[in-house]
Amino acid sequence: MRLDEKVALVTGAGRGIGRACALAFAEAGADIVVAARTEEQLADVCGDIEALGRRCHAVPTDLADGGQVQRLADEALAAFGCVDILVNNAGVAIHHPVPDIPTDVWDLTMAVNVRAPFLLTRALWTHMVERGGGCILNVASVSGKRAGAGNATYSASKYAIIGFTESLSKAGREVNIRACAVCPGPVATVMRAGNNPSENPADILTPEDLAELALFVATRPPRVVLQEVVMELNPSGTG
Repeated sequence: MRLDEKVALVTGAGRGIGRACALAFAEAGADIVVAARTEEQLADVCGDIEALGRRCHAVPTDLADGGQVQRLADEALAAFGCVDILVNNAGVAIHHPVPDIPTDVWDLTMAVNVRAPFLLTRALWTHMVERGGGCILNVASVSGKRAGAGNATYSASKYAIIGFTESLSKAGREVNIRACAVCPGPVATVMRAGNNPSENPADILTPEDLAELALFVATRPPRVVLQEVVMELNPSGTG
């Protein structure tokens, strides 16, 4: 599964799933544009990518800011001349009972989890068409398929990104752009731990599990369509 001469843009790449995806794609031969809010984390992941012999360009970005999202797309194209793979991974998960959901939390969640993937996709779509195709991976969640009582905001955003991806997948078939919503169960990330402090990370998926799946999806031939993939942990699995 090689990505030689490809360029991937990964959001939320400073840690967790985004970092794991960026490293997996670099190991497969891609050059990487990494985006996140924390410059120190970006510098660290860029160092690891460059140690693998690949090029890396870091763009500190607040994905809640539409202007910064557009700047990210522009810088990615300026840095390497193309973007072949877009991984919309950055996310917000702040949970409240429905009557207590602050409007600013709702707006922030939709801005990062839904609007930013839309803006990046719109900014890069025509470029991908002109390049002959591309791959868009939107990191959704099983919470976008079955909501819980306490995660209305997060779940609504993930339902939205799954619907957006379905439309992208159908529109992209005419222009060789493949779009896939990756829907994991619980993943051992800092964000997850903050919401579930008593959970044992050994009992849930790892960021590397998701990175392997993302790499698999990104390396399918153009004739193969994977519109949505659900990944959950098998608690009885071994090896």
